[in-house]
Amino acid sequence: MDDLRMDEKLARLRRCRREMDGLKQEAEAIEAEVKAELEARGVEQVETAHYRVSWKTVTSTRLDAKALRAERPEIYERYAVTGSTKRFTVT
Repeated sequence: MDDLRMDEKLARLRRCRREMDGLKQEAEAIEAEVKAELEARGVEQVETAHYRVSWKTVTSTRLDAKALRAERPEIYERYAVTGSTKRFTVT
């Protein structure tokens, strides 16, 4: 792929990302409205003719790695796993 074709692809990528950002904001606004309606009704779930929507509290337990590292660094080091990833950026 030559540089001109690369520029065209990157311009299209940038346009797609802008469109995605707009759609994401719209989806988040709709989600907030639905959540507000569930709260107003005082329910965690609603069924319509076509959908079932729920907004429930979910409890989870996580390891506080920062506290573990501070209080028991030997245990943290023993079980810490390092990973790597590639980052794609366009500026």
